[in-house]
Amino acid sequence: MSSDCRCSFALLAVAVAAAACADLSRGPAPVAPDAAVPDGAATGDGGALSYAAAVHPIMISVCRQCHAPGGQAGDTPLLLDGDAADDYAVTIPYVDTSAPGSSRILNLISGHGHGGGTVFAETTPEYATFLRWIEGGALP
Repeated sequence: MSSDCRCSFALLAVAVAAAACADLSRGPAPVAPDAAVPDGAATGDGGALSYAAAVHPIMISVCRQCHAPGGQAGDTPLLLDGDAADDYAVTIPYVDTSAPGSSRILNLISGHGHGGGTVFAETTPEYATFLRWIEGGALP
């Protein structure tokens, strides 16, 4: 086998391995901008969102796939058990209400420093829901 052939084969093997590790199916299909915020998610105090009504359903349907005991991200501090109060307690350390856009949770879901890659791009309704929740004070 020539060295060019071995090099091409090695590059192909790396590309296949990278594709196998990437979970490109994560996250729901794009939806209308208001669709990411469930009905009744606002707390009634000027439109601030609550974690339990707006953020938790997103985290349970998408993040908990890996962020659960025994999951791919089971060795991280962000473990979701399905109970909104418990999950709020493990999520809130990733939130900075004094600088919402700099919150670690937003960095992680947009793929910055997240071992699972991008979950929600900054242009998605889900990302906007997280940001709006934090801007509103990250209410439980």
